[in-house]
Amino acid sequence: MFIPSRQQDWHDFTLILPTVSVGNVGQLAADLIISTLHLERVGYVLHPSLLPVIGSNPYADDDDSASYKLTTSCEVFESVVSKIVVIQQRAPVIKKIYADWLSDWIKSQHFRQVVVLTSSFAQDRLDHQISGSPFRILLSPVLEEQEGEFFKTKLEWVKLEPRQPNPAFTQIQSPADSLPGNGYLHMPGSGIAKLVFDNCQELPVLVLLMFVSEGDNALDAVAVADQINKWLSLLPNQDPCDTEEPQGHLKRRPVTWKIPRSWRLVFGSTYEPKLFH
Repeated sequence: MFIPSRQQDWHDFTLILPTVSVGNVGQLAADLIISTLHLERVGYVLHPSLLPVIGSNPYADDDDSASYKLTTSCEVFESVVSKIVVIQQRAPVIKKIYADWLSDWIKSQHFRQVVVLTSSFAQDRLDHQISGSPFRILLSPVLEEQEGEFFKTKLEWVKLEPRQPNPAFTQIQSPADSLPGNGYLHMPGSGIAKLVFDNCQELPVLVLLMFVSEGDNALDAVAVADQINKWLSLLPNQDPCDTEEPQGHLKRRPVTWKIPRSWRLVFGSTYEPKLFH
């Protein structure tokens, strides 16, 4: 269940939902958004399918009194100015049970639109997906009608290409994933993204997927945050550069995201220099 810190009305807000996926790219991108926009924590999720986790505040500065606040395995953040809500999940879940509950909760909150951030294994790409943009999108019918042309022509986002089924379905490729006449959606490593997408077809839902490999995925997270910013304009672009794009428009420098303090410990703490004296 969702435990709010105060009463909320999110009917005009965009929900940003990162899933536990390859390289934790969606969650890292959410970290950047929360840290840069100074989102306020407005509640947390407590659910039996969610592994309990507790720790210190990952977004507090060194001299910030907020560093003494505790953080849990799944928290909800809000920006009234930007009109966004971010669910930050830090623990694995029992997928089907949690996705069903989460989908029902999303519907009950009446968000203006839902953005699911996820990633998939780069090694599972088709040949023609290896070159070009590493991003792919899925659109619900409602959002397809509202923004489909804008995504295609202005943002140049590409829809995830369906795959043609093999003669015999495998565990990865099941009849439930089939799209009549179009094949099936292949999203290995994307967590609950497809479950939530399928459950919320009547809502304006966008799934933004990036092909990545496990490793240091910080730059992948920045790329995902940049893509979301292109659409939602969460942060203004910096001053124009002197160079011009082919259409004659000045090329703008990318936005600067604030790296949260918790990223310093991604690869563990530093070694003690005295060990080598």
